[in-house]
Amino acid sequence: MYGIKELRQIAENKWKAKFQGDYGVYIIRITTNGKNTAEFSCSCPSHYSPCKHIPMVEEAIIKRITENEKEEKNNAQLDDFLKNIPAEKLREFIIAQAEYNPELKNAVFLEFSSNIDNTNGNKYSMMLRKSLESVIIDENEHAYEDWMTIDVLDQWFIKAKKYLEQEQYNETILICKACIEEYSRFLYNVDDDICLAFSNHYISDPFDIIIDALDHTDKKDLFDYCLSEMIKKKYKNTNFYYGFQDVVREIAESTNTKAFIAIQDKLLSDIKDKSSVEAENILRYKIRYYRCFDQEKEAWAVIENNIQIESFRLKVIKRMIDLKKYEEAKKLIYDFLKIKKKNKDNNSNNIWSELLLDIAQKENDFSAIQKLSYGFIKDEFNVKYYKIYKASFEPAKWLEKREKLFQHYCSEQYFNDSAGSLLKAENDKEFTMKNIERLLSMDELENFYKNTAGSDYTENVLEMFSKVLCFYAEYNTGKNFYEHILLLLRRMSELKGGKKAAMGLIKKFRITYDKRSLMLEILDRFEG
Repeated sequence: MYGIKELRQIAENKWKAKFQGDYGVYIIRITTNGKNTAEFSCSCPSHYSPCKHIPMVEEAIIKRITENEKEEKNNAQLDDFLKNIPAEKLREFIIAQAEYNPELKNAVFLEFSSNIDNTNGNKYSMMLRKSLESVIIDENEHAYEDWMTIDVLDQWFIKAKKYLEQEQYNETILICKACIEEYSRFLYNVDDDICLAFSNHYISDPFDIIIDALDHTDKKDLFDYCLSEMIKKKYKNTNFYYGFQDVVREIAESTNTKAFIAIQDKLLSDIKDKSSVEAENILRYKIRYYRCFDQEKEAWAVIENNIQIESFRLKVIKRMIDLKKYEEAKKLIYDFLKIKKKNKDNNSNNIWSELLLDIAQKENDFSAIQKLSYGFIKDEFNVKYYKIYKASFEPAKWLEKREKLFQHYCSEQYFNDSAGSLLKAENDKEFTMKNIERLLSMDELENFYKNTAGSDYTENVLEMFSKVLCFYAEYNTGKNFYEHILLLLRRMSELKGGKKAAMGLIKKFRITYDKRSLMLEILDRFEG
């Protein structure tokens, strides 16, 4: 049935609705400020904002709030009623109801958790575990929303932020620790595909809240906690690990503790492939740490000692080039290219060729410049490298190389687009006229007819227009093609003697294609 299937208030001023629409069930979220909407989202495919579902849900929320206000008298009666119920009976009732109502259970945890003693571990851990165990994963929700949501965790984040506002920093940190540990446990027991469907903010939020509370907490204790947690296998290769790193780095910036570097070295020693992304991320944390304390020498030592990582090698090479240590830079490049060739890795080789070309230009090594710049234009014309290639030859020698390059582009395995681009870049009428017929096409003719329209070549150009248009008209029918023919006839008429030649072609087309009424109708517009 079309309409709102479910409407729930998941936290103060926060509502979630499920709406049966034309394309399935949409998830709608609305944050209110009293009865007014502050924020909203809907997973429907509509391009409008707000979509038509938002006002429907807003109306339902206002109605719900109004009904709740009217029920205040009933609430007063309920208060009087509860006064007559023994506390033990009420306790038993809540336990029984919570057994089948996970939202009630989580609400009780959220409301009364601060009353529980924390002498035996983190009091929030078991509460969160029980709440997360009751989460029902609705894969249909993911089908219509970018990310699947976990209302339980969202409510605990809100609780942690409230404690932060109330300056109850210890409670804030305890909730965040429990969220990190129990959510990681929750993900461990969920299919990998489903894990990817949950929003990353469930991982990042607790770390962000911890960082906001740092100035009011025992940093040493928190630092030790992060170091002990992040090395656990369950966090390896996850965003939890990077969250711990962020907190540790924030603390390290103010405490300047050497433990941070020690733990990075320990983590790095456990990685076999020192050129992996995982190793690179750890090394980047070390570099950032050193730079936080203006220890640039130590940071560069990390980079220079780990040139097995491509991005680090690149930095070292660029620095060598700046210092004019060209031979050392070339050796690092060629050594790396050998490794890539051995591993049959051809990705991003252009980066290294560009560096070698830069060095060759700085050394005025024309042989190397020619070889390297040709590599960039061999398969496809590129105006930047064409200019570098051309500049490396004496004018007379260039004419020979230009001809070879043109012939190369015209060979069967390459497209004539590059040959046309070469003619255009050269802007040499004689060279163009000599070779243009090899590229004879509508596109090329449109590109070059003005370049070749000098008095010495006008007759040749008009002849080419005639050949191209006759061929094009023979094999193409339809309004768009006829409009293109008309355009070329008008281009043709711009040349000396062109209008007469164009009229002759039109006369020929009227006889040859007398049954193409649309074509003849469009050609009638030539005079106009």
